[in-house]
Amino acid sequence: MQPWKISAGLTAALAGATFLLGGSRLEYLAPHWALILARHGASVGLHAAFAVVTVAAAIYGVARATGLADLGSRVGLAERSVRRGEGDQDLTDALRRDAEGDWE
Repeated sequence: MQPWKISAGLTAALAGATFLLGGSRLEYLAPHWALILARHGASVGLHAAFAVVTVAAAIYGVARATGLADLGSRVGLAERSVRRGEGDQDLTDALRRDAEGDWE
């Protein structure tokens, strides 16, 4: 999986959790939302977008720093080398039988 996909998914999960947990605490503003959004809607929207981008960039940076960003490509490379016959012969045979549909 690509690191930006992981970052986007985790960011969406965090944003949703924040909205669900924090939304109930802003209930006292309900009568004033129209006025708040009319006067400060663009600023609030811009700051929210920056917050989402910052969280996504932080998650992406952590994934790159810890080596998780290239994990999918490394696993794919290892699988291709095993399927070519390099490495464990029993695993190569099992993968060949699996590709042929022979599951016995």
